[in-house]
Amino acid sequence: MKTTRKNQILYVLAVILFLILTLGPLLWLLSLSLTEETSILTRDGGIVPAHIYGGNYARLFDPASKEHALVFGALKNSLFAVLMTLGLGLPISYLSAYAYARYRFKGRRFLLTALLISMVIPVFTTIIPIYAVYARFGLLDKLFFTALIYVSSLLPVNTWMMTNYLEQIPGELWEAARVDGCSERQIFFKLALPLSKPILAASALMIVLMAWNQYQIPLILTSSPAHKPITLVLSDFVGRDVISVGMIAASGIFAVLPPALLAVIFRKFLVQGILRGSVKG
Repeated sequence: MKTTRKNQILYVLAVILFLILTLGPLLWLLSLSLTEETSILTRDGGIVPAHIYGGNYARLFDPASKEHALVFGALKNSLFAVLMTLGLGLPISYLSAYAYARYRFKGRRFLLTALLISMVIPVFTTIIPIYAVYARFGLLDKLFFTALIYVSSLLPVNTWMMTNYLEQIPGELWEAARVDGCSERQIFFKLALPLSKPILAASALMIVLMAWNQYQIPLILTSSPAHKPITLVLSDFVGRDVISVGMIAASGIFAVLPPALLAVIFRKFLVQGILRGSVKG
């Protein structure tokens, strides 16, 4: 009984510590975004501002301000990159995983091993060669081709998860569909796809979150403000002599809010898909 009580206390303390470490910076960011610029450096360190200031958000929502054009233009760029990555990455990952899970062909083991190895290769080890190729063919500072690198960087982990998920489907189901006279196309659309809804939802959410939060890839491949995603424009509020802390914080809220809301709304699918797709049955 004492052990159980002790474990409960440790669990509660761990949860509290986790919430402090995760929500603390977000609350501090929100506090800074609601604080006037001249008051930020003179604050007494409290997390709640003495006076709520909405000027930073007013400038962001003012269509005539340069901050509005910069931040909302960056949000459009991020959304475009996310949709491109999702539209290309999800079908390619699923079709590849379906082939790996359904068929036993020559070179399959080698390809799966290569896929697994590619998951642990850091992005910065390949980004410079990619930059050289893009510079040679005039592909730099173009959102579509930047999104293609997002797709290639996310394909291995998503394909691996989907392959493991599909391999857990009992072989008897495939055989029963064959006995019933289903073609391969019917098996794919009427059996595989309906059973894959959890992993598809989890993979889609992972692609959206990872593509939205990309920093290193667009930092190297994009340069003009017109093509920068939201993760990069925050640095544009840092000048040689002035740092607009309030605007950085307000823009940061816009950068954090979309993926945070998606993660909260679809967390059930994310957990189910990862648990069932990360371990082979």
